[in-house]
Amino acid sequence: MNQPTCCKKPSWISELDLGHAGGFEYILGKCESCGAYRMNVFCVATGITGFETVSLSDIERMKSASTGPELKALMRKWGDENI
Repeated sequence: MNQPTCCKKPSWISELDLGHAGGFEYILGKCESCGAYRMNVFCVATGITGFETVSLSDIERMKSASTGPELKALMRKWGDENI
């Protein structure tokens, strides 16, 4: 997982809790320093956390997905492709 220099807490602000999928917790947010959207990813098994870049198209899909199985499947797929 990445750890950009400017996108660390407290400059990173949480916007949307996307829940747990595939062993990871996902929280979408935005860096107040650079304006980039980043996904705060927390690995449940290891406790490792980091920030991943998120495309605008992925953000739109995440925001429009219904909660429950649809969102969980989307986040699992996103994690498989991006982590």
